[in-house]
Amino acid sequence: MTWILTMVCALAAPSCSTTGDSARPLNPTVLKMMKGYPTDGSYQYWWPRGSKWAGTTQDLIYQGKTIAKGDSKNRSYCCGLTFEVYFKAYEEACRKTGKPFRIGRLSPSDVTELRLRWYGASRNGDKKKLILEALTSMGLGQKVVRPEDARPGDFVQLWRKNGSGHSVIFLKWERSGKKITGITYWSSQPGTNGIGERTERFSGSRGVDPDQIFIARATKP
Repeated sequence: MTWILTMVCALAAPSCSTTGDSARPLNPTVLKMMKGYPTDGSYQYWWPRGSKWAGTTQDLIYQGKTIAKGDSKNRSYCCGLTFEVYFKAYEEACRKTGKPFRIGRLSPSDVTELRLRWYGASRNGDKKKLILEALTSMGLGQKVVRPEDARPGDFVQLWRKNGSGHSVIFLKWERSGKKITGITYWSSQPGTNGIGERTERFSGSRGVDPDQIFIARATKP
């Protein structure tokens, strides 16, 4: 987790952004929350297709309502884990400022809708952009327009050339010289036996499609 610790410190310093409200990124708290998850395979990946399970390792309770029911074995899948980290990071940001835990001006039913858009399971919202659509449509974040402006702790929905997708938290770009050739991220996936960091390249028929990487930066309360 050395990389994450380093970037928490780096993000504490002022930085420029093309996405608008750069003074209020949730990124440092997102990275802090990520540190609390083991990456030794004890928090495994599990995606029971067709199930209504939300893919989170723990219950997410908002104003007395259960938004997502956690798994008894701490398993997760990508959308569930990234939403869980966002939810817990926002809760922590509220606690640090002494504010009641309230995500924007959202009611419990609104937060349920936020989760559904995050997963691409809502009747509303873009089925490709997912997290980006969820946060921007509810006034909780901005689009990162230029890939080079991405920061550790940004939320990403990526798609591969074979049509499969992944919900992740950005760590860094992989480069060949100045050219971006891949992405290193944190999420839950079979390739890391659950929660962990992984790198995927743009090359190959199963590589990430660089034209279908949607980046969102969440803002704090």
